[in-house]
This record gives sequence, C-alpha cells and structure tokens, in this order.
Amino acid sequence: MLSYFDMSELKEGVTRQVYLALRRDILNWRLLPGRRLSEKDIAGRMNISKTPVREAFIKLQDEGLLEIRPQRGTYVSLMDMEQIEEVRFTRFCVESTVLSLFISSSPDEKILSSMDSILDTQEQTIADRDVDGFVESDDSFHREFFLACGKARTWSFIDHFSAQYKRLRYLSLQNYLDFGKVLAEHRAILSACRCGANDDALHWLSMHLNKILGESEHLREKFPEYIMQSGTSRDTDTAGTETTEATVQ
Repeated sequence: MLSYFDMSELKEGVTRQVYLALRRDILNWRLLPGRRLSEKDIAGRMNISKTPVREAFIKLQDEGLLEIRPQRGTYVSLMDMEQIEEVRFTRFCVESTVLSLFISSSPDEKILSSMDSILDTQEQTIADRDVDGFVESDDSFHREFFLACGKARTWSFIDHFSAQYKRLRYLSLQNYLDFGKVLAEHRAILSACRCGANDDALHWLSMHLNKILGESEHLREKFPEYIMQSGTSRDTDTAGTETTEATVQ
C-alpha cells in the first residue's frame, strides 16, 4: 500500500493516490493528530504539482481527518470522541438491522463460505503482524452482510463517515492487542448466522461493536493530547505539529 513516506510506486490517478496515501497514514497513526502538513512538501516528495495535493486535503477534511485553517495551515485533526460515538451508535443500529435481514434471507453456503475465507485471511494477518491487513479484513467481513442484503450504498454511506471511528480502532488495536478476540467475535457472529440464531448473532455483534465504549474512555485518559476537548474549537492550536512516529506506544 502506497504511503506518504514512500511515494516510489505512484502511478495513475494522482489525486486519488495522494488521498489514499495520506488517509492510510492518518488512520494507522503514522501521521499523528496535530501534525501540520505542507502542500509544498508533499508535492515535492511526490514530484507533482500542488493542485492534486490540495484536492486530496479537501476530501480528507470532508471526512474529518484534516483541518484546513485559512492563512494558518493544514493539520491532522484531533480525535472527536463525540463524533466517534455517533458513528458507533449509527453503525450498531444499522448493522444490527442488516444482520437480521441477512439471517432471515437464509444465506446459502457459498456466501457463508466466502465469509469464512475472509476470516481465514484475517487470521493469517494476525500471524503476519499485519495490522493494516487485519483492519481491511475486518471491513471486508462486515461489508459482506450489507452486500448480501443489497445494501451496498448503505455501507458506503456509513463507511464515508467512519474515518474517525476507524482511527480509534487502530489505536485500540495497537494498545489492547486483542486481535484474537476480535477474530473470535467474528467467527461467533458467523456461526450464529449459519444456525439462523438471530438473537445470538445480535448478542455477539453488540459485544463486538460496543466494547469500544469502555476502551475509548481509557484511551482518552492515556492520550489526552490527541483528543479534542469538549467545547474546544477545531481552530485551537495543537501540539503535535512535527511528530513523525509511526505507532503509538
């Protein structure tokens, strides 16, 4: 996967490549909250004009991952915990409905087997210590329920507004290292679907999606410098302007 720190594989679709590279590095904490980004610096690294960089910045701002402050600069946004909670709430309400639709449709074994394969891939990412691959498999697993129910646009809508939520997921995985537990929850959800056990499936989905409530409080206390304080303006100066650490310890 292309990274802001390694632009050697840049090919077609320059704006999209810049967007994907920066988005990945923000989500996986290679670019920390509060860091200032420079159009000129990024354009120079990639040997391109500033226009596609500026367009990528605007798209990332729309997702809540960047703050563009006129006459002041562009910064990686702080974690907005209120927004993250709204995304969690919305996703649980919608996905629980989709999961019930999936079970009531009596999915055939071909669909269930393809989801087994996704989880096998996710298990391999644990062995490979591939956090990015683990999160990608996580998204693929949940997306399959929506696709199977003909709700692809619903997934796309939720996914568009889930960037802050995904960033918290990365931070949670890096700190709690509960990859095996997440995979076990996925397998329990799928097993319940196979048996047509709607209540069991919803129970496991609730545990799976709502555990981040407790984790977020701990992370808020551990990393206050990365969290937007309640009532704080997004234009408030932040501290981590030039940090380049790839992970949070």
